[in-house]
Formats: sequence, structure tokens, C-alpha cells
Amino acid sequence: MAAKSFFLPRESLFGAGCLHEMGDELKKMGLTKALLVTDNFLASSPVGKMLTDELERQEIAYYTYTGVQPNPTLSNVQGGIAAYRENGCNFLIALGGGSANDCTKAIGILLANGGDLHAYQGYDKSSKPSPPIIAINTTAGTASEISRAYLITDEEKQVKMIMKDRNCMAAIAVNDPEMMTDLPKSLTASTGMDALTHAVESYVSTKAYPLTRRLAREAADCIIANLPKAVEEPGNIEAREQMTYGQYMAGMSFGNGGLGLVHSMAHPLGAVFRLGHGICNAILLPYVCRFNMQAAKDRYVELTRFLYPEAGNMSDDEAADYFIAQLFRLSEKIGTMIPLSTLGVTEADLPNLAEKALEDGNRWSNPIQPTLEQVIELYREAL
Repeated sequence: MAAKSFFLPRESLFGAGCLHEMGDELKKMGLTKALLVTDNFLASSPVGKMLTDELERQEIAYYTYTGVQPNPTLSNVQGGIAAYRENGCNFLIALGGGSANDCTKAIGILLANGGDLHAYQGYDKSSKPSPPIIAINTTAGTASEISRAYLITDEEKQVKMIMKDRNCMAAIAVNDPEMMTDLPKSLTASTGMDALTHAVESYVSTKAYPLTRRLAREAADCIIANLPKAVEEPGNIEAREQMTYGQYMAGMSFGNGGLGLVHSMAHPLGAVFRLGHGICNAILLPYVCRFNMQAAKDRYVELTRFLYPEAGNMSDDEAADYFIAQLFRLSEKIGTMIPLSTLGVTEADLPNLAEKALEDGNRWSNPIQPTLEQVIELYREAL
């Protein structure tokens, strides 16, 4: 059996108020001026003020770069590199979810290594580590704060470039549930479904192994139990904190055990239509799981019986159907069961989307390798 590897940030902070422990850690590391990478909304929000108040309390200088957009682009990255150099920064802070984290990782890799980001597609293409990255998570979904993966959109080609590089791992990841209570219900729901997708896909991934599968099933259990409460009760700190643990475990799993076809199909939707990654995953997940049953039913049944004790006496076919039904039920309950057609996707778009999905590297760890027509049909089911 081939050797397995496992990647995580050097340090992670959890729990209500853990943001206030960050400053002491920065001082220990000798970090003095940050480029704060975020978007306009977060920069001007109470969450942004919580962070800048803490930096000022610790007398750590910063410059705020608000050039991050959903599905960050090459131009977003270049803007951050210029801001870092012009303002004499010596470390990076990402404030947000996957978009801020991904953009920050790309900035860090190019600051350290130079060149064109296209050259870093794939695994570990850089030679030098990024300046220190502090990843402050404001959603319980992407787990990008603990992942070595980052995705940047090439707007001209309308594709998401996928990079996985140990040199962009965060030095410190911060998951403070107090920074998540103002998250809109729709974002709580979609980012939570993103986390569930990570758990489910990594459980059945062809790259999974016992450690990643155990993490995936515990993550799924935690998310399913707490996501509806986090959506309906935004100020519920306990539910929010449990979601940080669930999405973190899912990140530990997929960051080391791989993903699958849901992500391969979601990425083109983000690149072409600028749709949020979480909602794309939420929409596609049940359809892809049902398709994958032909190759990985045993794994799905294992997961179903762990998550839903009532499935213990069901036949394998019944348990498999029950799992898909529960995915639809959860998605409907939290408001993410949305037809793609209502988001602007048409029948005419499907061949282009399917071609891009088959070019996405995540599909190689899917339990079954689909044809172009099968991917088109999966998109059609989600229309």
C-alpha cells in the first residue's frame, strides 16, 4: 500500500472569543504589518471591526485590501500582490470564507515564488513558502483555512484553476463562532451544504483511507445535526461552534482524501455564471450521489447506517434510497434545493459546462468516471 500524507495548519484556534488569542501568537512570530485580504462587505461589517480592533489592541499594523470577489480571479490576486508590496507588509491575513482564503494563498505563493499563476496548477509546483498566512474563517463551510488547495478563476478562459501546495498552508487558522452569527441565513445554509458535500464526497473518494473516512463520517454527523439550527437560530453559539468543528473535520478529510464529481461540476458553474460554490454543491450533491451508487453503494450504505440508525434494518437498496431522500429533505429544509434554471442556467449551456467539468481534476477521485453525456444528464436533472 502506498504511503499516505496528511496536511494541516501549524496551529488552529477554536471557540467563542478565540480571535483574541491571535494577537499574542502574531507577536511571538515577529509579525508586524498585515495585508488584510477580504471584500468590501466584510471590511465594513462588525466582523471586520472585530478583527481590526484586535489588531489595533495588539499594536499590529495592517493595510486592508478589499479586492476579493466571489470565485476570485487572477486580477484579484495581482491587486493583492501590489498592495502587499506597496504597503511594506510582512504577513497576510485572510478574512472570509473560501474566496478570501483562496485569493490569499495565491497572493502568498506568487509573492514568494514569482511568475504566472498558471504555472502552479497541480500539486506542489512552488519551491518557496508563502509569507505567513493567518486564515480567519467567517463561514462554517469551505474549510479553505486549513486546506493546501486554492482555486482561482481565469476569467478569459472561464475556468477555475486548481492548485494544491503545501507552501500555502496557513500558519494559524481561526474559527471563532462569534464571527459567524451575522452570516445571512442563505450563506449559512449554502456554506454548510458545502461542508456536507466535502464530507460525503471524501467518504466515497477513491483516494480515501481509514483516517479520512472516519473524519468524513463524524463531520457529516456533526453538520447534519447542527446545520438546521445554525440556519434558523443565527445567534446560537453552540450550533455555530459545532458547525466549525464539522466543517473542520470535513476539511481534514477532503484535504487529504480527495473529492469527486460534485465539485468538478460545481466549479464550471462558478467560473461561467459566477454562482456561489456552496449553493452549486448543495444543488448537485443528491443527483451525483444517486449516479455514484452504481459504483460505491457499499460506501454510501455504510455512511447511511452510521448517520441514520433507523436505516439499520433496511436492505442495502432501501438504505441507499433513504440517504438520497435525506439529502433532498435537508436541502429543502434549509432553502438550498433550488433548480439551476432559476440561477440562469439553460439547456444550451449544459454541453459547455460538462466539458469543463470533465477537465476538472477532482473528477479523477470520483467512484466512477462519467461520460460527457452522463455529466450533461446530471446537469439536466438539476435544471
